[in-house]
Amino acid sequence: MNRKESPFSLLYLPLLIRLKCHETARLPAYLGSTLHGVTGWALLQHSEVYSYLFENRRLGGAGQDIVNPYIIEPPRSQSIYRSGDELCFKLVLLGNSIRYAKDVVTALTQAQRFGIGVERKVFELVDILHGERYRPIWQDGQLDMMAANPENISACGLSDQASWCSVHMLTPLRIRRGGALVQEIDFATIIRSITRRIQALTERYGGEINPDVATVVCELAGNVRTLSSAMYLSQMNRYSNRKNESIDWSGMLGAVTFEGDISPFTPWLNAARILHIGRNSTFGCGQMDVVYR
Repeated sequence: MNRKESPFSLLYLPLLIRLKCHETARLPAYLGSTLHGVTGWALLQHSEVYSYLFENRRLGGAGQDIVNPYIIEPPRSQSIYRSGDELCFKLVLLGNSIRYAKDVVTALTQAQRFGIGVERKVFELVDILHGERYRPIWQDGQLDMMAANPENISACGLSDQASWCSVHMLTPLRIRRGGALVQEIDFATIIRSITRRIQALTERYGGEINPDVATVVCELAGNVRTLSSAMYLSQMNRYSNRKNESIDWSGMLGAVTFEGDISPFTPWLNAARILHIGRNSTFGCGQMDVVYR
């Protein structure tokens, strides 16, 4: 592969949504599911965008593995919010869903106040910023959709020289194999996960992937050695209003280090920082960071 050519392309728009707490609230440690519900509630009055984002699986024939065109990135764990505290999270629109960006922003600004948590404690919308450039999209009642410029994961596509890397899972990684949660995370598992995710997203929501390059990196990933692993199983549950039951939400957290010729994989690892890997990425699971040397 020519170093100047990215093996993939996909637009994304990170919306940074900032809320202010108005009364002391005790919230779940992981807010991915909670904020997913808050966002869905705000969009209910906008049927077209709600259907496209939140009923995507039904529109896809109710398949269990229909990839969604957005990601909720919750804040780090904070069990208690007091009056005046900020709760910030990202809603990342992927591919063709970006055409609904104005509708999403409008829905959130019309809602203004949100009841969050079991006790529906009040949080008020402060502003909505571009999640990477931090330009105001909505602030002080003013809307500027010119600030909502999409990014492209193709910017991750240039290979960097590296012979070592450390992958740190910021949110639970949920990869299942044969119905069981995978707890031994090797390099090939990470690379297979991100190549499949990019392929699924680009097939459904626009963009492209070089399938030959994807195949080659998956084959080469087996040559990268695991140096050390500090991954551990984080036991977690969430309550599903739709199913009216508690659902196992456990996943792998921690860090794992690898050694070998990492250079061909750096574009894919960098893309995984943005797109997440594994199951339930819609709720923010599988968010990772990576360090090279």
